[in-house]
Amino acid sequence: MQNFEQNANSIDRLLMLIGSVAGGAISLMVIRTVPPKQAAVGCSLVTACLVIACTQLAKPSLWWTALGVIAGIIIGTGGVLAETLAQTHVPLEFRVRCTIVGLQSLAGFIAGMILGRKIHNPHVPSLRTFLSRLSALTVGIFAVNVTVEFIVAGLEQARSFSSRLSTSSTILITALVVPGAIGYLLTERRTDVRRH
Repeated sequence: MQNFEQNANSIDRLLMLIGSVAGGAISLMVIRTVPPKQAAVGCSLVTACLVIACTQLAKPSLWWTALGVIAGIIIGTGGVLAETLAQTHVPLEFRVRCTIVGLQSLAGFIAGMILGRKIHNPHVPSLRTFLSRLSALTVGIFAVNVTVEFIVAGLEQARSFSSRLSTSSTILITALVVPGAIGYLLTERRTDVRRH
């Protein structure tokens, strides 16, 4: 799995791209239709499940689809939070902010632990590969959202939206990745100790 990009033919790469775009687009549409609190809870639960699923998927097209959905969920939830704050001009309560970050962190930690246990399976990509691909997809979906905002509302609105989306997405990604990396490293170390 770690070398599937080099071994993929043009049809495989096209399927990977379509899967990523479709997964991201569908998750964006769904996550934008719910209130921010439910969006954050849904984002955390589905993201954790999809990261776990990525450790089981041997088909590259399915792996990329799952990755696309994760990126779409992160940007979609960030967009929901950004739009809600812009419309209400009322900051989220401390309790709600802690719930969002806590759930995202818990999802990341659990997913990181499971990914760390599976790392010795040959079909599972490394943490570096997973994070670099997720980062690239997230940046791509972010850019598409800001471009659409520019087309719909103009430059000033797009600039303001970009700033809010960047901030909320950074919070969600950090809350997911840092605990995820900690869970991954702890589990990987325990697995290595047991093997020796």
